[in-house]
This record gives sequence, structure tokens and C-alpha cells, in this order.
Amino acid sequence: MNRRELLKLGTATALSGVTLSLLRPVAFAQNAQGTAQVAAAQRFKVGDMIVTALSDGYLEIGASALVGVSEEDFQAALNTAFLKPGAYIASVNAFVVESGSNTYMIDAGTGSALGPTVGRLADNLSKSGYQPSSISALFTTHLHPDHVGGCVKDGKAVFDNAEFIVTKDDRAFWTDAGKRSEAPEQMQPFFDLATSALKAYGNRLREISGETEVAPGITSVPLPGHTPGHTGYRLTSDNETMLVWADIVHVAPAQLPNPDVTIGFDIDPTQAAKTRKTLLEQVVADRILIAGAHLPFPGIGHIEKAGEGYRFVPADWQYL
Repeated sequence: MNRRELLKLGTATALSGVTLSLLRPVAFAQNAQGTAQVAAAQRFKVGDMIVTALSDGYLEIGASALVGVSEEDFQAALNTAFLKPGAYIASVNAFVVESGSNTYMIDAGTGSALGPTVGRLADNLSKSGYQPSSISALFTTHLHPDHVGGCVKDGKAVFDNAEFIVTKDDRAFWTDAGKRSEAPEQMQPFFDLATSALKAYGNRLREISGETEVAPGITSVPLPGHTPGHTGYRLTSDNETMLVWADIVHVAPAQLPNPDVTIGFDIDPTQAAKTRKTLLEQVVADRILIAGAHLPFPGIGHIEKAGEGYRFVPADWQYL
């Protein structure tokens, strides 16, 4: 990415407020026990695998964070989806995968990186019966703060027994001192957090490239554009498949009807839109179950055609 593209990205994010200023706490009604919500976790079977969706909280994304949609059309999209006007409440989801004797994480949430509406993954992980020490590998989809912020605390690895899986292209990009120095000031902490996370896992770091089996039944799927090494993970067991597609979609009501709409955090918006359109066609044609980092929690379901675009069909509750 050249300097002009970095500056464009910084301008987009500054205008959108998709940084700390984006996060506006919501006052939830409390019940008699003083609890805002039950533990945000839901389990699904994929063949012999168990996938547990965990919520890390949410981010608010306004129309100005997106490229290719007006404020008027953005609000109309929210209305069509029966959502309140204003900003879109984008879930931040991560996934635990139990396969054989191993327990894996796909992404690690935000930790303390992005304010009070996120950083809830650790609590939901514990309430779901998992401990960080039980995770044998952390598969990262990319090195943005809402995906790796929760894997490091005070410079130390949170998942202290886990292998850290990262794509070669994302590692190269986010550890490039030249790119950091050229980036707008508000983007530089993204580079610092990525570097800190990589350093914390030291000799447990494993670099991957392309489409490769990263663990039995789990294959990386390159999905470039959002970041250079943005990747999904295809889970396959007993003739069943789930594709964890990470940040293919951030604002479903706007981007599924019009996949050309991009977000200010896309490093290569043209490639991101191309990847999204190709993948949407594929998951519809093959009826693939998908899991998204920013689809409404638990973020698991199918995509179907709807007019000239698409819509998300949430998966039913599974009686395990």
C-alpha cells in the first residue's frame, strides 16, 4: 500500500470515527439481579467438531465509515432490516473449535484496545467452560485490534500454551516500520498492537501462506483486500463444512444488498470488494454455512440471493 492509499485510509477512518471515538456505551436495562445479558455464547456442530461462537461485544459503525453508500441510503438499509436509525451495531465475534483432543481459537477479540463496548470475550470464554491455557492454537484471520487485541495483555500472551498462527502477508505488513511511519497517527497503534501480539508469542509463532491445512480438518482460505493477509478458515468434518470468513462483511444491511460498498479500514478496497463478491457467489452456490466476525451474534448462518444482492439467514438453534 502506498502513501496515498494510507492517507486515504486515515482520512476515511477519521471522518467515520471508527476509532475510539466511534464507541458510545449504551445503557442497557437491568433485571432484578443487575445483569445486562446472559453469557454470550452459542454452540454448533460441524460433523464431529464443536464450534462455540463467543461475543466480544460490539462496535458502532456509521454511514461515513463506508464508501459507496449515502447517509440516506444507509438509514434506509437499517430501516429495511428493522434496525433503529443512527449507527449500525456491529457484533465482534470469535470462535472456539473443539476437534478431537484439541481446542482452538479463531481470533481473540479486542481486549482493552477499543473501548468499553468490547473486550468481553475473556468473560464469555470462561463462562463457556474454557480457560486460556486450554487453547492449543490461535488462528488469526488478520492483525486488526478487534481480532488480536484480546490475545495479549501487558505485553504477555493471554493464551500461554497456544501456537499463534498468522499469515505471512499480514505479518509483513503490520511489522513494516516504513509503513507505520507513513501511516496516519491514528492508525499507528494498529501497527504497535500487531507487533506486540506477535512478539508475545515468540517461538510459538507459525507463519502460513496461501491455502493450507493448519490443523486436521481446518484449512486457511486467503481472502485478501481488507488486509493483505486477511484469511478465512474452512472447517471440514464428516462431510460437513463451515467457513469462518472473518471481515468479509462489516455492515450486513448495507454490504450484502450492495457488495461494492467498502469500509474505511480496507487496505485495498477494490480487492476487498472483489473478494467479497466472489465469495458471496461461492457460498450461495455451494450452500456453505458461514461464520462472520461482524455478523449479528452468533454470526453463523447462510447467505442467499435477494434481488440484485444477498441477505443473511441466521442458523437455527441446535439441540446438542
